[in-house]
Parts: sequence; structure tokens; C-alpha cells
Amino acid sequence: MTRFWTRLIVVLTVILGVNYVAWRWLASLNWEAWWIAVPLVIAETYSLIDVMLFGLTVWKLKIRKPPPAAPEDATVDVFITTYNEPLDLVLTTALAAKDIRWPHSTWILDDGNRPEMRELAEAHGIGYVTRSADWTPDMPRHAKAGNLNNALMLTFGEYLLILDADQIPQPDILDKTLGYFNDDKVALVQTPQYFINVPADDPLGSQAPLFYGPIQQGKDGWNAAFFCGSNAILRREASCSWAWWVTSGPPNRACAAPSPPPQRRSRRHATPPRPKTPWLGRCSTRWRPPPILPSRNWNPAPP
Repeated sequence: MTRFWTRLIVVLTVILGVNYVAWRWLASLNWEAWWIAVPLVIAETYSLIDVMLFGLTVWKLKIRKPPPAAPEDATVDVFITTYNEPLDLVLTTALAAKDIRWPHSTWILDDGNRPEMRELAEAHGIGYVTRSADWTPDMPRHAKAGNLNNALMLTFGEYLLILDADQIPQPDILDKTLGYFNDDKVALVQTPQYFINVPADDPLGSQAPLFYGPIQQGKDGWNAAFFCGSNAILRREASCSWAWWVTSGPPNRACAAPSPPPQRRSRRHATPPRPKTPWLGRCSTRWRPPPILPSRNWNPAPP
């Protein structure tokens, strides 16, 4: 839907809504049963306010075009965060991440420090990271944020693709996202996710098309698209300046992104079997192209 039609629907909805709520307050209240009539009209008024705020969100709806080609020398670390998820589930995600076509390094970030997880990773040529002895028992671990912060200290990629343990990426996810980072002000690119156990004709919106569609696209128009905690690509340099990274851990040595050693790069140019996700998802079978939502809130320091 174009911005014109979106705004037209918003304006008509607000006009009709204000007219209805005004009539409810001024002409339709049953004061003899105020104990139910007043709470009901308050709820309707709240709904109108909510609709207005949603209309404001989508007022500047932005539909992004595919990005230009990414720099060939862009280096990427793919992080798969886990704690106690089943080993086969984590390995399925890790193998799919390893099959991403863009040259990259794949890492399992195991906050559970499981020897069997380490063995599986090593058997399949996948990097394995867990907390070091620097994380003493009296130090706050900060759960997933601490896990990511720990991995930042041990890796080198300019960009980070963050995945939860059950999220399977499509092989061309980096080809379709890294080009947005040609703009030095882009700090992150958030992609949608889809679920394999939701039928294509699901009438309940369980694939979250509203959130990953108009809501995020509207926020993108206001330069306010946000990081959902996973299935996103981040610029390392920008991420080190954000408040959500853990700062009360071992000394942070992660903000520089030197060229990684050759053995840390995985060049997999063979086309793998058809994946089960569009660009990124939780084991989905749907293939409609989702939007990509870059965030431009980061202001890099001048050279």
C-alpha cells in the first residue's frame, strides 16, 4: 500500500473515530447504569487513542528497495546464541549459517559451556565460544547480552549477524542485506522471521506480519526502526557505542575490527539445497520477500 492510501485511511479512521467517541460521551451514556457504561466508553476512548498512535506510526511508511551490492571485502561474524537448547536444534541452525554464501565465520556462542556442543561444533568446522575464566562468579553475566559481549572480544568481523538457536537463515541473507551498510550512517538491518508450524492460510496473524510489516516500516520512516534482539545484521563499530552492550564485564577489546586471519573466514560458494526460510526465520516454509529495515540512528565520528 502506498503512503497516500495509508494516510487517507488513517485520516478517515480518525475522523470517524472522533465522531463516534464524541457521540458516545455526549449523547449515548446510560447514567442509570454508569458502573458499566462509563468503563465501556473509557475503553472505547482508549482504543481511539491507540488507533491514532498507530496512524502516527504508519504516517511515514517506508518501503525500501533492494540495496546496492556490498563491498567484496566486508567481513562478517555469524553469532548463534545458545544456553541449554537441544543440541540437534542448535546444530541445524549452525549448519544453515555455515552455508550462507557470503564469506563469513560462523560461531556457536554456548553460554551453557557444554562439552558435547563443543565437540559437535569442532566436528563440523564451526567456531565455538564460551565464557572465559575472566567472567568470575561474582561478576554479572547479563545473560544473552553478556554472551554476545564476550564473543565480541574474540572475533574480528566488521559486521555481525545475530541468530537465536532456532533461527535458520537463507544462504543469500547477507547478499540481500550488507549493501545497506554502504551508507556509513546505517548501524543495523533488522529482518523478519517466519515460523514453520504456522500454515500459510493462518487467519490469526501468527507470523507477525503487522509487526514486521507496517509497524517496523512506519518506524523506519521515522528513523526509529529498532533491533529485535535477533535475526539482524549490526555494524560492529556502531554496536560498541550503544548502551545495550554490557559494560560491566571483562575489559572490552571488541570495538576494533581488524582483518581476521584467513582461517577464520569461511568461503562457501556452492549453492546449498533450497532452505526453509525467505531471508531469515524460525524454520519457516514461506517465501514472500519481506522488508529490510535499516536503522540510521548512529552518527559515526568524523575521520
